[in-house]
Amino acid sequence: MPSISRRNFITTTAAGFSATACSRVTREVAPLDVPVETHADAALFLNGGAMLGDTPDNSAVNRYLQSWDVSNVFVMGASAYPQNAGYNPTGTVGALTYWAAEAIRSRYLKNPGPLV
Repeated sequence: MPSISRRNFITTTAAGFSATACSRVTREVAPLDVPVETHADAALFLNGGAMLGDTPDNSAVNRYLQSWDVSNVFVMGASAYPQNAGYNPTGTVGALTYWAAEAIRSRYLKNPGPLV
């Protein structure tokens, strides 16, 4: 395994997970080449890994956070975002989770399979 610095740890780790779990949608990932600054009062919101999209060709999960490949796998959380919008994502994560939970309860449990 190549040497992993603090600056490219997340990018390298995410690329490894993607290559293993989602090889169909993996793209070559270049190491993050910007300085990492830390502040005592800074917050870090990690996102990405199972990007939401409208087709299996450009994403890992559909609009209900359901895996395109395995219909009984739902991925709740900020991993559905390609990147952080710049603000705390908690409200949007909650809304997406509620949306997915409602679809699971009202549609998926009655007829298991792809929701899209």
